[in-house]
Amino acid sequence: MDCDQVGELLDAYALGAAEADEAARLEEHVADCVRCWSSLNEAQQAAAAIALSTAFQRAPASLRNRIVAETERGERLGVPNLMQLVRGLWPVGAGIVTAAAVASLTFAFFLQAEVDDLRDENDQLIAVIEDTGERLTEQQQLISTEVETATERLTEQQQIMAVLAAPDVQEVRLDATDHTTSAGAVYHSSDSTGTGALLCNNLPALQEGQEYKVWFLTQDHSYEAGSFQTWDGIGQLTMDLEDLPELPVAIGVSVEHVDAREPGEMFLLAEFEQ
Repeated sequence: MDCDQVGELLDAYALGAAEADEAARLEEHVADCVRCWSSLNEAQQAAAAIALSTAFQRAPASLRNRIVAETERGERLGVPNLMQLVRGLWPVGAGIVTAAAVASLTFAFFLQAEVDDLRDENDQLIAVIEDTGERLTEQQQLISTEVETATERLTEQQQIMAVLAAPDVQEVRLDATDHTTSAGAVYHSSDSTGTGALLCNNLPALQEGQEYKVWFLTQDHSYEAGSFQTWDGIGQLTMDLEDLPELPVAIGVSVEHVDAREPGEMFLLAEFEQ
């Protein structure tokens, strides 16, 4: 159902006169269309205004007694019906209450019930819109995170390409310390860019809470150069070499808990030529 079809049904729906299947399709459309929801809200308010502005005239006591008696008789017979009751009382009421007053009374009862139902439906629609807004916000946050992650990866790739293309690039291969693994890595560095880049493959799978950490080793200390995750056994990391406090003699990779501040056993290691 599109917006034009919904517009044709709004008044009937607001008065409770729409077919069940049409009402269901209208509600499904309005749940995702703010403009049609606003139009429906206006139609509901108009219907409520009609009910609240309907003029009532006090009927004589004799007519009230007759209505009560007819209602009790109908309940005993098990067939309570407001329209039949009004039609049955019409010859009596015609001489006392005007036809407009009787019609107004009947319509007022009908609209009061509709107003109550529409208020409930309006509350439900508001809840749906609020929920939709929350889901939209969550989706926007997710997209923003994905864009940020993609931007970081692109920046890292650009840094790696800059190191590989540098005229003074140097290359060191890291070998596995455990010969049962086929993991390997190559470390590229460039003094002109002040950047190092580590490219790894065939990395072992990580357990929950773990990550790969890269360490620069000196004669007496170890410095964490960064950490990374892996996808399909491949990992990479760029490093700022200008922040190194000492000239390293080796580079290594270990699997550590994300909170680790000291290196454990290196499973990839290479010494630099001095």
